[in-house]
Amino acid sequence: MEKLERGLQRWEYNSSLGLMAIFLLILLWVAAPGFSVSLEQVQHGALEKNLNIRVQRLERDKSALERKKSFSELLPQVNAELSLNFTKEQSILFPLLPNTPPQELIFSREVYPKYVLVLSQEIYNPVKLSRYRIAKIRERAQEFMLREKERELVSRVRDAYFSALQLKALLDVYNKQRESVEAHLRDVKELYAQGVVALKDILETKVKLHQIKEKIASTEADYRKALELLSYLSGLKVRDVEDVGQEDIYDLSDRSPEELLKLAKRNRAVFGALREGLRASQEGVRLVRSAFLPSLSLRGVIQHSRESNVFPNDVYMISLSLRWNLFSGKGRFHALEISKRDERIQTLLKEDTERRLKLSIEGILEDIKAARQRLELSRVRLKEAKEHLRIAKEKYRAGLGTNTEVIDAQSYLTSALKSLEVNRYQLLRLKLKLLEEVGYEE
Repeated sequence: MEKLERGLQRWEYNSSLGLMAIFLLILLWVAAPGFSVSLEQVQHGALEKNLNIRVQRLERDKSALERKKSFSELLPQVNAELSLNFTKEQSILFPLLPNTPPQELIFSREVYPKYVLVLSQEIYNPVKLSRYRIAKIRERAQEFMLREKERELVSRVRDAYFSALQLKALLDVYNKQRESVEAHLRDVKELYAQGVVALKDILETKVKLHQIKEKIASTEADYRKALELLSYLSGLKVRDVEDVGQEDIYDLSDRSPEELLKLAKRNRAVFGALREGLRASQEGVRLVRSAFLPSLSLRGVIQHSRESNVFPNDVYMISLSLRWNLFSGKGRFHALEISKRDERIQTLLKEDTERRLKLSIEGILEDIKAARQRLELSRVRLKEAKEHLRIAKEKYRAGLGTNTEVIDAQSYLTSALKSLEVNRYQLLRLKLKLLEEVGYEE
């Protein structure tokens, strides 16, 4: 009994340790910090885990199955039938020779089995052929649509990534400003202790420091929200983002809009989808027209039946049949007009997409030109702001300037740094946007 009690106690102890270990592992997994990710990592994660992309892939697979289904309708069809039939017996008594008993001729027995094997093949069916061609076109269109959905997702991920990079850069700028104001506050306190400056300079500097800390807290919150959005889009636990270098992005801004549009029409998946959509509408016109044409089919039948003792039990038949629907109202004519309208719609959609894309490319090129100018002005402004702050500090220490001038100079320097970082990332994002519009990456 004592051994049993000791065994139960040992089992309970081990079980408790096991549960504690599992709990600690779960706690560590939940509380585990995220990691710094690159732009390529979040793009890859988003393409792997995004639900809309997975749905589009299923649509592509579905269209492939539709194409296979249409192809199977062109293959030979083999049908086997085994039946046990119940009916009223039909027979007559018929004398075969004079002065002989009559013979019973059975045309249909009450119960008889029947075996039928039918082989049929469409030799020429224009409707089924057109349906198969349309299914192939739609399969290719779904593939293009998947690529376009992936491009849209990547663009959204990049926007979120560069927003996070800008906020991270702003945090760095504000922290540098905080350090600068804190250093200035120490100088002001020393000067106040020496009786050089008034108390209001200390209070004024502290107010500025509190304002900066408020900006840091607000920017940190925005940065965390940007990282949460990236985590949602990529399926990764993002806690920081890595910088994107200027050399990592191919520059197409030196090319003309016409050349870029030509590249886009060749590379962009949306134009592939539009081309396939136009081909599908053209094939739809052929499909409706094919309903006016005859179809030719071959049919072979092997039949064995115990129905009668008069007719042969085994029947073999091969038939070649021509079917032609000569009249069925005006439904086919209306369907033909509908398919022609659909072809015209697809043509106009393709033309409108080309115009909108050209307008977008021209707009991005103008934005890149303006971003370069702003970036260059930001560099000049930053140099001036640093020099302005240096002079303001020297004048203040010499008693020739005010504390307000130093604080204003620090704010001006912060504004110049913000402008530089924002314009730098905007230029990088615009270059990537141009690559996306042209489809160069695909």
